[in-house]
Amino acid sequence: MIPQDDNYPETIDSAIRALLASGLEAGREALLEIAYPHRELPRRPGVPKALAARVYLRDHFTCRYCGGRVILTSVMEVLAGVYSDIFPFHRSWKGGLTHPAIISRSAVIDHVDPGAWGGDWLAESNLVTACWPCNSRKGDLTLAQLSWSVQPVNETPWAGLTDLYPALWRTAGRPNPTLHLGWMRCLHLDPQA
Repeated sequence: MIPQDDNYPETIDSAIRALLASGLEAGREALLEIAYPHRELPRRPGVPKALAARVYLRDHFTCRYCGGRVILTSVMEVLAGVYSDIFPFHRSWKGGLTHPAIISRSAVIDHVDPGAWGGDWLAESNLVTACWPCNSRKGDLTLAQLSWSVQPVNETPWAGLTDLYPALWRTAGRPNPTLHLGWMRCLHLDPQA
């Protein structure tokens, strides 16, 4: 479990107690310690497949926060097409319609320095492979706020099951060729291999 390294609970507790005991202005004053005024952020650009593939390959499909092995989501999507009754997949990862392995082990791209705090959305040096749970927990928080660090890349043969991707895709009847051939091209995989 990741330790809590912020004072949010204490500050919010103080703000509520001040509000209840002394009124609106006292509550506001206590809450100013963690003030986060509304601000408009530019729309987050999507990470292109080619860039995501480079990051996944660089990081050996390993979460750079927890060290867990991750799998290319598209590989699990193809597997779900073959075994939908026991390995369900929903594009929006809807609860009850998505296997827990997909939610917990899907490879995602995380921005080390969040774009919401000025980090470069598309700089490869600001991108790491993450598992979905770590990415979800991190959100737009900084590593310092979480007391996290980026783990070094370990040399490993793990490739997120992409070595099996072309054969699995062909066996599944070549579903959604635009999506899957795009990923295979970006991962330097031969669809006929």
